[in-house]
Amino acid sequence: MRGHGCRTRPVGLPARGRAGPFRRYVGQPGQPDRHVLSAVCPIGKNQESGIRTSAYSRTMDVGAGLQGRVEQGLWPLVESYVGSHDVAGLAVAVVRDEEVVARGFGVRDVGTGTPVTPETMFHLASVSKPFVATAIVSAAVRGEPVLDLDAPITEWVPEFTLADGREREVTARRLLSHSSGLPDVADYGWHDPQLADDALSEFARSISDWRLQSEPGSKFSYSNAGFELLGLLLSRVTGTTFENAMRQQVLAPLWMRNSTFLRGDVPPDLAAAPHVGMPLAVPEGSYPYTRRHAPSSTLHSSVVELCRWMVAYFEPAEGSDGQWARLDAAVRGQLWQPVIPVGNPPWMGEIGLGWFVGDYRGHQTVSHAGSDPGFGSRFVMVPELRTGVVVLANSNNIPASDIAAAALDVALADVPLSAKPDGMVDLRAMPRSVVGPVAEVLAASGPEAAKAEFRRLAAVDPAEFDLDDEGFADATWGAIELHRPSLVWPLLRLWTELRPDSSEAWTMTGWAHQMDGQHDLARTALRRAVDLNPDNDDATELLAAELKVGQ
Repeated sequence: MRGHGCRTRPVGLPARGRAGPFRRYVGQPGQPDRHVLSAVCPIGKNQESGIRTSAYSRTMDVGAGLQGRVEQGLWPLVESYVGSHDVAGLAVAVVRDEEVVARGFGVRDVGTGTPVTPETMFHLASVSKPFVATAIVSAAVRGEPVLDLDAPITEWVPEFTLADGREREVTARRLLSHSSGLPDVADYGWHDPQLADDALSEFARSISDWRLQSEPGSKFSYSNAGFELLGLLLSRVTGTTFENAMRQQVLAPLWMRNSTFLRGDVPPDLAAAPHVGMPLAVPEGSYPYTRRHAPSSTLHSSVVELCRWMVAYFEPAEGSDGQWARLDAAVRGQLWQPVIPVGNPPWMGEIGLGWFVGDYRGHQTVSHAGSDPGFGSRFVMVPELRTGVVVLANSNNIPASDIAAAALDVALADVPLSAKPDGMVDLRAMPRSVVGPVAEVLAASGPEAAKAEFRRLAAVDPAEFDLDDEGFADATWGAIELHRPSLVWPLLRLWTELRPDSSEAWTMTGWAHQMDGQHDLARTALRRAVDLNPDNDDATELLAAELKVGQ
């Protein structure tokens, strides 16, 4: 159900002649990043921004430059959203040419109140994947040793086999474009993290009973599992662990000094905590980390360091100071070349190799998003305009896509833009989910009072709260995936009582029972979900898995 996831830090740069795909290093070790203009805004969910009213009437000066436009047109929007919704923390960065404007909002941990800054480190979830893709394609372009993207990965990963004997049809190119036909992972095992160096090899062995679910190369079908195999492939090609290979080939050349795929290497004084449930809380003792799924999801970074990564993809701007690393054009060209249609505009029209290619308001975008329990991320580039946005959050209820769109509107206010895509909502028009206030009453006064509060808020005219199921889903799925459904059982029960005809409510309830090992209850709930909506693919897949358990 995952959304479209202490070892010694490797030291030093790649050996001479093996410096990876980047042409120049950024800055010098220990020096501050002089390209980043940052500010800290420690606003909690119940704190007022102090400028909400005036912000909406302010006219943005298009000629003010990136920093002026962002300060006038974007930060007030985000401040207002954070101040009026149930938010832990987030960080946002906007890039234009080689100028970076970044800011933190809210808190790293609702328990401590420590503010988010542009340097705060977040778990990136699936935004990890383009980093892996860059390393793989770079290795293929360099050709030392020979890595053929169209050869069976079994040449490097012989322990990978499939029950249908079709493992030799799985290639790196198909894995990178999610067109291999591999299924996706059902349970990420966050509750039982695998920390040994052979975790990826063990994962490859563990899926020997899988079969391809579609013809390789025929269609897009998102598979996190494919990137675990790519991580193992990279480890074999480079002769070191996956995490060390990523540091040597990508992170170190960019001087992304704090960024790491190893959770134990994240500086504690910079780390953001995940938040799940509602009211939002840190699931003590649980975290979305295991080396078994490192390539698909465990990169930790900050918006500041991700901007270095972004600029590396851009062609140098006129008057460039020459201090930024740049990705080899041959590598970039392969990564962004569309392979297969996805059909999910605006960001995901097609997929290249590890990157989604789309169109936003008449300009091509290259992007990826991520969502794991307690974290969400969105990374978008408009290459032709050397512009991009990074949004990182430490909860699952942040509209990262809409924040990114608002940021692009501000950053590109001086260039022609077509109409906004369907489905994009102005942040100012987004009502708070009803789940927030109802969950507060549930925690304080119990289910009957919570039901009464829901009915009261639902009757307000004009509507002030979002009553959709999505708010309940955002508040519950993270805890369930962490194998901690006990954290949200009161909210799940309330959801099914308020919405007995909601297929999504019964799907989540069945999944929670499954994680608790209550298989009879899981089957009952999932059957109800399918009866209510026969097109509910999540419920159908979960029920099929439950029926296998009962055989």
